[in-house]
Amino acid sequence: MNPSSSGISVSSCTISPSTTSTRKAMPIPASDVNRYKRKRIIPQTKDRVFIEPGNKVFEDKPPSSRWKPLAHPEGSLYYYDSTCRIYTDADLSKPSTLSAIDAFADKLYNDAQTNPNIGITSKTELVVEDIDEATCGYYFVEQDTRCIFWLERFDAESLFENIRRVRNMGHIKYAIEAQYWAHCELFPHENRVTPAVLEELKQIIMHAAAVTITSVTSVAPFERDELEKMLDLVNGIEGTLEGEFTHTRCVVARFMSEFIKAKFFNFCGQPGARLDSDQTIYFKDHDHHQSLLFIIASLLLFGAPHTHQEDLKKIWVDRIINRVLWNQFIGKLNDEWAGLALSATVILNANVAFLAIPSVQDTAKLLSYLSVACSIAVVLLVLLLVRQNQKKDCERAVTLLKYVSRSFFGIEALAIMYSLPYGLLMWALLSFAAGFGDLIFGTEGQWTRVTVGFTGSLVVCFVALVLQIGRHQIPEDEEDES
Repeated sequence: MNPSSSGISVSSCTISPSTTSTRKAMPIPASDVNRYKRKRIIPQTKDRVFIEPGNKVFEDKPPSSRWKPLAHPEGSLYYYDSTCRIYTDADLSKPSTLSAIDAFADKLYNDAQTNPNIGITSKTELVVEDIDEATCGYYFVEQDTRCIFWLERFDAESLFENIRRVRNMGHIKYAIEAQYWAHCELFPHENRVTPAVLEELKQIIMHAAAVTITSVTSVAPFERDELEKMLDLVNGIEGTLEGEFTHTRCVVARFMSEFIKAKFFNFCGQPGARLDSDQTIYFKDHDHHQSLLFIIASLLLFGAPHTHQEDLKKIWVDRIINRVLWNQFIGKLNDEWAGLALSATVILNANVAFLAIPSVQDTAKLLSYLSVACSIAVVLLVLLLVRQNQKKDCERAVTLLKYVSRSFFGIEALAIMYSLPYGLLMWALLSFAAGFGDLIFGTEGQWTRVTVGFTGSLVVCFVALVLQIGRHQIPEDEEDES
């Protein structure tokens, strides 16, 4: 369709390439703009800087009359061609780069205008990415449809991240829109955030907050406290979008990008949409047959691996990590490990005092030594695990979960590792109790043995009662799986 015949304003930018571009065009998504990994170095200089008398203007000279230098709220420098609405992160202060980007952008824009299948409107934007001396990446942006597009066939797999079985265009549109909002955050000079967009974002946040309050398996990408803070920020943004400042536009674009990504991850609008965070959409039956090693480890570690395995299954569903559940899981583990380390030091001190008793027999000493070894292991493991999990970084978590998923035992190995401090502490406690019992029943009188034996029997009954009641707290479906 010809844009001019459909009521769409056609771009008034006309370009006649003055030089031929030698760079190859590579279609890229907005997420491939390599801004945060360039790490450009500021050159050394020994020249002293003098300010002329009466100088009141402190601005860098533009590389040419075509490109206007702009500063992102985070500090990065990018350039904007206001005539043809072209953005680039390339270092145009270098004459060779400037001429190469000029020629490439002119050629690409001219090809788009002359292509009858590409509708270039007055709101179409172009982004040029300086990849290397032989290649430039690019993508076009259409504001009205919240999409990015290219002049050639684009392999969309790079947009899907770790999502499989993506086929429908109604689903792919969310991946494309997420790229659009990523572009809006990278280049916020153009005000693309309208009051309607702000109202849309506000309603998305309010709905997500309501769902997290009423459901423990919400697919919202943020926790309730985070959503409340986000809503406060959005409420404060109203009335600040117009003008030369771009900070609030970046805020809205980043929030929109995260929520649109969540829609894509959960197959929003598709027949098999994920409605709960622990719901798999790839398999009808996702029961996992436990390996013999895991069964033995669960017995030796008092069932802790099974509990952690169930938690990890809910976090790592369909090879997609749930950021909210992962943060809660790591926070819970760190608190648990801190308590276990404290308990291990108490048992360690008790063993030291126990070994100082002159009447302790060899068997009791051996059991106490085992308790000491297990207590030291608990403290050591907690120190290592807490250090490894200090940063609640989902990218690192994804890397870890992908690695263990490809291993022979899968996430079972991770569940066993996280269970070691608890299991070893239980063995330390039981070893100490057995050594103490050996001392009592081997050296003390009859009444002492009867009293301690009766008290120990009561403790065993209480523990059995707690375990029995705890079994009934497990949902029936999880009990059937186990």
